[in-house]
Amino acid sequence: MQIYKILYLCAMDIEKIIKTISTERFSPYQKRYPNDIEKSFLLYQSNIEISQAFYSNLSILEVTLRNSISNSMQRHFKTENWLDKLPVDLKFQTVEIQKRLENANKAVTIDRVIAELNFGFWTSMFNRKYAKFLWKPLLKSFPNIPHDYRKRTKVSSRLNHIRTFRNRIYHYEPIIWDIQEIVNKRKEIFAIISWIEPNTEIWARQIDTFEKTRQKIRTNLP
Repeated sequence: MQIYKILYLCAMDIEKIIKTISTERFSPYQKRYPNDIEKSFLLYQSNIEISQAFYSNLSILEVTLRNSISNSMQRHFKTENWLDKLPVDLKFQTVEIQKRLENANKAVTIDRVIAELNFGFWTSMFNRKYAKFLWKPLLKSFPNIPHDYRKRTKVSSRLNHIRTFRNRIYHYEPIIWDIQEIVNKRKEIFAIISWIEPNTEIWARQIDTFEKTRQKIRTNLP
């Protein structure tokens, strides 16, 4: 493996690749190994790979969460168009999406609007200012949540931690510095999926590539 890795790197001009990445983006990795550009490059590559390993879990969480919330809200407000019942500042975001769909000559349906709403929208629904109006149906979005976590503050905190972590990944920021933090975030993602549907968590674990990627990084960067 080590011989293959060395030959693989020698076949490329790392300096030219770094220029396409930009020295500014590459600099945090180079600071870790200031005298070894190959290790710096492998660290940058490893960060991409570990970020990629979270794609399936984050995608499953986001889709599962928004659908579960939508179903709960429909039951609570007794209407499919529950978005119209939201507080003004939340509803504003849905109106913007409706306008965007109309401008693209696409039919405006509840399913399309829900699919376009970003993760930040869903996590913001758990904010304290909406608690009196939304917390009851939001809690019912997690039919399997343990009793100890049935508090808005605990759910909101976990979701916001994951949102911050997700944004770091989607904005190509370094996440590799603290492996234990990454492990903890993975546990949190699986936990929230299980609160919604345990079978979905089992499926998410089956297609998860984190441990395989983690072992590869250990091999490349002992």
